[in-house]
Amino acid sequence: MKEIIEILKAKDAKIGMLEANLKAVRQETRDFKIYKALVEDGAIYVNYYSQDCDGVESYGSCVCKTIEEYRESEDSFADSIEGKFSWEIVSKENARPQEECGSYGQGWDIN
Repeated sequence: MKEIIEILKAKDAKIGMLEANLKAVRQETRDFKIYKALVEDGAIYVNYYSQDCDGVESYGSCVCKTIEEYRESEDSFADSIEGKFSWEIVSKENARPQEECGSYGQGWDIN
C-alpha cells in the first residue's frame, strides 16, 4: 500500500510539471501570434464577440498598433464579459468590416 501511495505521489508531481509546461507553451504560442501579427500586418487585428447576461450579442473588431495597446484592449474586453465570448487575432484581410460590427437582439426580456 505504501508503494502505491508513493507511485501516486510521483505521478501527481509529474502531472503538475506537465501542466506548468503546457501553460508556458500556450503563453508562448499566444505571444507568437501577437508578434507575428505585428510583423506581417503592421498592427494586431482582433475580431471579438460577446453575449451579455440578457442575451444581447455584440460583434466588433479592433486594431492595436502596439503590444501594450493590445493588452489594454484585451483586459478591457475581459472585464466586460458576462456570457459567451470570443477574442481572436486575425489577419488584416480577415478583420470584421465595420458594417458587421454592432449589438443585436433585445435580450431575454425576463421579468
